[in-house]
Amino acid sequence: MNSFCFCHTLSERMQEFTIIWLDSNSLDPMSSFRLKLGDAQTFTDANNCIQFIQSHPNQLIYLIISGSFAKETIPQIYDYSNLIQIFLFCGSVAAYSEWGIDYCEKMSMYEHEDDLLERLWKELEIKLREEANLYLKKAEECKQKALKYKQTSCG
Repeated sequence: MNSFCFCHTLSERMQEFTIIWLDSNSLDPMSSFRLKLGDAQTFTDANNCIQFIQSHPNQLIYLIISGSFAKETIPQIYDYSNLIQIFLFCGSVAAYSEWGIDYCEKMSMYEHEDDLLERLWKELEIKLREEANLYLKKAEECKQKALKYKQTSCG
């Protein structure tokens, strides 16, 4: 029974993450940002994006959103527990800075795609390292328990 609970607890901790890009140009196969971003869920419609986030409560969501969708969409989704970070990609951070103060705990703003991508990959690295450290700690605990039962060699 103990090992079942242990495994069950670990599997609950390990959550999948999804990168979402909501932008009217997100389906453009020639977009340099899309090429750099790689595998991501793309949306050109805010309602479809919101529905996706709502229907995947067990996935950690990292949302990249264009300025044209931000003021309409972010207030609707900001408090979702599975929405970990919002990356506002806009032409002018200054144009969103006053409005964005209400969302600064989960949202950061970028005018340059490389700055945004650097921050995204760093955020994911941090999250994955946290997960890995939890597993390493549990592995060490199991190792120490196993050593208690290690028998000396016979003869």
